[in-house]
Amino acid sequence: MNVEILSFVEKMEAAVLNDLVTTDASDLYEIALDMITEDKEAYVNICQAYEVVKHNLVG
Repeated sequence: MNVEILSFVEKMEAAVLNDLVTTDASDLYEIALDMITEDKEAYVNICQAYEVVKHNLVG
């Protein structure tokens, strides 16, 4: 994994935890879509980060 993917992983994990604390629900897919909307050039790295976070959540 490169530094950019790790950065996106950290941002996604933080967003998930923040959502769970503030609203008691979180949607990882929506978080990833929002990140892609903000940075379309990083699409591949965001998708990789999504898979890492999803795998970590499922265990």
